[in-house]
Amino acid sequence: RRPHIVEPPSSPGAMAKPSLFANLPNPGKLEEIQKEAKAVLSLDIFDGARFEVNKGLNQNFAVTHNVWMGSSVAAPSYEFGANVGDEKMLIAGRIDHSGRLTGRYQHQLTPSVSVRGIASTSPERSQDNLQMDVDVKGASSYSGLRYATGGVTMANHMQSITPYLAVGSELFYHHGRMITGLHGAVKYGTPERVFTAKAGTFGSLELTYAHKVNDKVSLATEAQYYHGQMSSFGVAGQFNLRQATYKGLITSDCTIAATLEEKVVPGIANFILSGQINHKKKDYKFGFGLTLGG
Repeated sequence: RRPHIVEPPSSPGAMAKPSLFANLPNPGKLEEIQKEAKAVLSLDIFDGARFEVNKGLNQNFAVTHNVWMGSSVAAPSYEFGANVGDEKMLIAGRIDHSGRLTGRYQHQLTPSVSVRGIASTSPERSQDNLQMDVDVKGASSYSGLRYATGGVTMANHMQSITPYLAVGSELFYHHGRMITGLHGAVKYGTPERVFTAKAGTFGSLELTYAHKVNDKVSLATEAQYYHGQMSSFGVAGQFNLRQATYKGLITSDCTIAATLEEKVVPGIANFILSGQINHKKKDYKFGFGLTLGG
């Protein structure tokens, strides 16, 4: 009597090995790897008085009015904006008193594929710009294609390697100047700390580090080096109070800046103070603003 032999399954899928990048988080877009640090390092600095009114007409349509009273070195300005969209699509436009028009379009075609577009035009015509993006979101990766005015084409990919480490690369080509370049990026992040590094073939290096001390305090620093051009360093802190947010920034070119945003009536009225000083460049700015509406 012959022994009973169990043959392996014939289906190729039954023998497939799990993916090397299975169960890893999505790393996000390569262009946004510095967002944790930039959220602390980026301050809303302006000079003079500024007023903004936001009005939602319905769930899908809203308008904005921005009035800037100007300063000793810049004339007053007015800007009108309108936004229309839902969970999958957004169309936004802005136009100022000088005739400069900016439009933005974003559409989530599928859960994994989205398209974006930004266009601007002005009476001078020399500042007209167009940028179009296609983004593809994978389980543990993010890829993108971009075309911009002037014949600039870019392709990038970001991939998670471990739950905390992600690497990426970006290839760009400038048709007008016949230039090709490559950038490499790495991001190491935990819920409390995020470190990023980005380097390019033309001698550029960007480093950032963000540290969330607790729910009320966040710190960040950045260093930038561009071969033969410039180098800079900055450190900033953000402090979230009960109804206010304070930010402070010090940079290597002797600039000291700070902002204070107070939620006078949460969701209805915000008041902001903004200041920047640089004795070396004799550059001084002070502004206050009021935002009404959500």
